[in-house]
Amino acid sequence: MANKVTHDKTYSTKVSQEVGNKAEAYLAQYDISVSDYLSDALTKAANHEVKIINYLDTPEALEAKREAEAGEGKTYDSLEELWKDLND
Repeated sequence: MANKVTHDKTYSTKVSQEVGNKAEAYLAQYDISVSDYLSDALTKAANHEVKIINYLDTPEALEAKREAEAGEGKTYDSLEELWKDLND
């Protein structure tokens, strides 16, 4: 008799309607449901088969860190000034 795996843990997540629709359409091309995709992703994580990306070690992040440490970044006198600059 074959061993049967019992699936008794449920997860839920929230994404925008657009992201959900795009993911469903993309996965459907390969006949994979979102549920199956997430189950596979969690199984791979449980088996340490997932490469975790550290976004703080990207070339862009390291360059930003170098600039900040060298005092080359912009400074603002207030949060309002920062938001104004970001929105302009």
